[in-house]
Amino acid sequence: MRFSLEDLRESKALLELRSINRGIEKESLRVSYKGEISKIKHPSKLGSALTNPYITTDFSESLLELITPTFNSAKECLNFLEELHVFVYNNINEELLWPFSMPCPIAPDEEIPIGNYGNSNQGMMKTIYRRGLANRYGSRMQAIAGIHYNFSFSDKFLEILAAQSGKDIQSFKNDTYLGMARNFKRLGWIYLLLFGSSPAVCNSFVKGKQHDLKELASGGFYKPSSTSLRMGDLGYISKAQDDLHISYNNIEEYCSDLKSALLKPYKPYEDIGEFIEQQRVQLNTSVIQIENEYYSTIRPKRICPSGERPINILISEGIDYLELRCVDLNPYCPIGITEDQINFLDTLLIYCFVTESPAINLEESSRIQRNHEKVVNEGRNEGTLIETDEGLIPLKDAANELLLKLEKVAEFMDKEVIKDKNVSWLKSISDQKDNITDLNRTLSGLVMNDLENNGLSFRDLGNKMSNLHQEEMTSKKSNLEKLFLDASKKSIEDTKIIESTEQKDFEDYLKEFLDKIS
Repeated sequence: MRFSLEDLRESKALLELRSINRGIEKESLRVSYKGEISKIKHPSKLGSALTNPYITTDFSESLLELITPTFNSAKECLNFLEELHVFVYNNINEELLWPFSMPCPIAPDEEIPIGNYGNSNQGMMKTIYRRGLANRYGSRMQAIAGIHYNFSFSDKFLEILAAQSGKDIQSFKNDTYLGMARNFKRLGWIYLLLFGSSPAVCNSFVKGKQHDLKELASGGFYKPSSTSLRMGDLGYISKAQDDLHISYNNIEEYCSDLKSALLKPYKPYEDIGEFIEQQRVQLNTSVIQIENEYYSTIRPKRICPSGERPINILISEGIDYLELRCVDLNPYCPIGITEDQINFLDTLLIYCFVTESPAINLEESSRIQRNHEKVVNEGRNEGTLIETDEGLIPLKDAANELLLKLEKVAEFMDKEVIKDKNVSWLKSISDQKDNITDLNRTLSGLVMNDLENNGLSFRDLGNKMSNLHQEEMTSKKSNLEKLFLDASKKSIEDTKIIESTEQKDFEDYLKEFLDKIS
């Protein structure tokens, strides 16, 4: 059952839209003042990467991941993220955070330090999983950074609407979030067009790779009309996953398809082997080692207790939130994302909620993928066409049409729900009209202007922005320093306790974990 804006206006659930839950996971490479990837271990002042709830690492020891709790306000969420940045900058000695999603000048794969999570079984598993990623895709790809934006409605909002629909709450949540995810797959290109910000890469990133990029006179490579190389063939792409076709049509199909990918061996990964010279180099030889390896612009999620399988939790307890994975770092913002970007994403997600979302068949899935590729590779080309139910239409026309629909949602939220003169979702949408008219005003366009017209190399621009960000963040006083210091100290103690507890043989631990799939 679909609920329109009018239905929501009449519903007792309306004001519960003030309680949207938002959380951010933001990755950034630690770099030297020369703009080179850090060779320094994860700083001890930031706590243990295994157990700190706010600061960890992703693939590399040098790839920081900053995690906010969930907030009902975009502003509060961003304030917390900013506090995290202030704390980090004050505790990484003389290092900087790289402002781009695409990496800084980077060493050969074998010199990129893989995240080290200690000697416990759960720590070793995290490290070996990353070893597997390095062997499957190369470390350079895994050094790409981005933002994961987590979104959910309040339980009360969903409970009220579930009762109206006649469905039990778990079924309603599953259907709601998967319906939104399907629509986001259909329409998420608009975000990549406007806010994709990775049209260029450093020379070192493409060294030894086949590509069709052009060379910048000042240093680096770019694709002339690209919006987000991170989300294209040079980014988070897995040939092994090309034929997966994970269904988002219902929870049963999603979990069944995901389970198949977790269990199905893949010949090239079998050729790597699980061990090289008696060292385990991947968790298994399946298409994906664990659930996190499934790459998608959006994923249905539920918080999973340590040691459990996410797929089992999804099957037994259902979807609890959506994780958006298509957000490039905004290089002009010290914390990587702005309030306007969040307002835009929230508006788009609510539009995805109030709009019919039929099942996606294989034909439409292929069309969605072709549109995605068009936008990330040719989005700023004036002649770019995308596929719709009505046939091929200019990308600009499709974007303007969608913006008009988003304006109605944003206006509804401003007037009926938010009612705060200091917050305007409508402005966040309307401001983008000019950027559609002149695509050089989009984030990717601004990056290319700095690279081409200001004569900066990709490395130079990255260094310039990272220094500016450091100056801004270190000029601020943290109001949450004690919280982060305490969390760091506690995480070190917690990791010591885990490591001092008697461990079963790792191979037994791993087998037990992998065999847990329902």
